[in-house]
Amino acid sequence: MTNSPLVFRRHADVRAVLSDPCFEVPPVAPATDGAQGMAWLRGAVSRFSNGAEHARRRSQVIGLLSAIDVVALREDAFDLASAELASSEASRVSSPGPSESAPSGPTASGPNGPSEPGVVDVVVDVMARLARRVPVGVLATHLGVAPEHREDAVGAVVAMAAAYHPRPDASVSEAEDRADRAVAVLADLLGRPDPERMAAVAASLIQACDATAGLIGNALNLLTRLPRAAIAGRPAEAILMETLRHDPPVRLTRRVAVMDTTAGGVAVPAGTAVVLDLAAANRDFGAFRDPHRFGPDRFGPDRFDADRRDGSEDGVCPHLGFGAGIRPCPGDAAAVALAAGVVDAAAGWMRVNPEIDYEPSPNLRVPARLDLRRPNREKIS
Repeated sequence: MTNSPLVFRRHADVRAVLSDPCFEVPPVAPATDGAQGMAWLRGAVSRFSNGAEHARRRSQVIGLLSAIDVVALREDAFDLASAELASSEASRVSSPGPSESAPSGPTASGPNGPSEPGVVDVVVDVMARLARRVPVGVLATHLGVAPEHREDAVGAVVAMAAAYHPRPDASVSEAEDRADRAVAVLADLLGRPDPERMAAVAASLIQACDATAGLIGNALNLLTRLPRAAIAGRPAEAILMETLRHDPPVRLTRRVAVMDTTAGGVAVPAGTAVVLDLAAANRDFGAFRDPHRFGPDRFGPDRFDADRRDGSEDGVCPHLGFGAGIRPCPGDAAAVALAAGVVDAAAGWMRVNPEIDYEPSPNLRVPARLDLRRPNREKIS
């Protein structure tokens, strides 16, 4: 494999590579030690496989997820997120008095006006309370985890997601050890299913973890910055679809040329590593009108159907937030449903911090913290 990867940023080039069987994902060899830990899981999921094996494993994931009613997923995510927000009285903080520093940004001068002395605000970090816990917890219960063990499943999946992508020091890392134990915990919670089902369920839950958290966080960050008139009457799905284009949680993906080929008008020798900049492609002026504008009206309601991602029927250019071509995300409909439930539950809450930081990651964009303030504040008597 060559040392310097080729980077493609144009929408057409990225889609072409994603659709070309000459490019495959860097494979992960099956584990040989017999232990059902993270090394085994990586070698057993569709994410790190190619060809017929990938197609077979992907079909198992699709079969699992297609049996779930996405309307029920959305409703359950809304109910759980609403319950979490309703229980956030423990996060109550008193707004600063005149002599104390107050947070700046939309919540200090937003639609509900500045914070007032003597007013109690309810502030929730949605990344800690909702963004992972709700999607993973809801999906886990739909995939066989008993509701009373939902939080155990969330903890296991978060640990697994942190070690999912291979690293050179994976065999000795602390994260890998935690993830190995988490695989066993999840298997117990699922009743020790056969290995193929276990891999499919684990892969589905991991995909619902960090990437969906990023989608929720990025959508709420954008939503709380927009004038109310710009989003009035827009369903959460419209916000999410445009977030997937404008500020996608998955920024990059990688491929390797398995034979001599061409891409983007250049020769690509076999063994060349290729980086596909999904975020840049989603802002391509050649693909989208006014691409730097966040426009929740960009995709009509019929575009929420993931099966129409190719845009061939109505000329609407597709975003690449769920990939494209040979191996688009098999859980896109579930991810949008889960995220929509959370976004709907948090609708109307206001952002506290003018700027946010992001978790360190080479290819994900996930807010590290996103504090939202309840719009109806209580006066201290």
